[in-house]
Amino acid sequence: MYHPFDKPGIYAIDVAGAVDRTWADRLGGLTISEPEITAECPQPMTKLVGWLPDQAALAGVLNTLYDNRYALLGVAYLGTG
Repeated sequence: MYHPFDKPGIYAIDVAGAVDRTWADRLGGLTISEPEITAECPQPMTKLVGWLPDQAALAGVLNTLYDNRYALLGVAYLGTG
């Protein structure tokens, strides 16, 4: 089974709540979208998208979100760009 999470690439991370756009540097330079509300998630959901160099960088972003009490809704590897 192949897991791409140890390779550089573009990732999309969905979290519950509104993430301040000034956190982009703190979150590995990921682009932070405007929070949106969907039928599947009635509370605001923010999408973070961008290139990360490796699994350690991905873990750092996820740990920062966890430490600041953002609920993780999903992580997707979108390829190498």
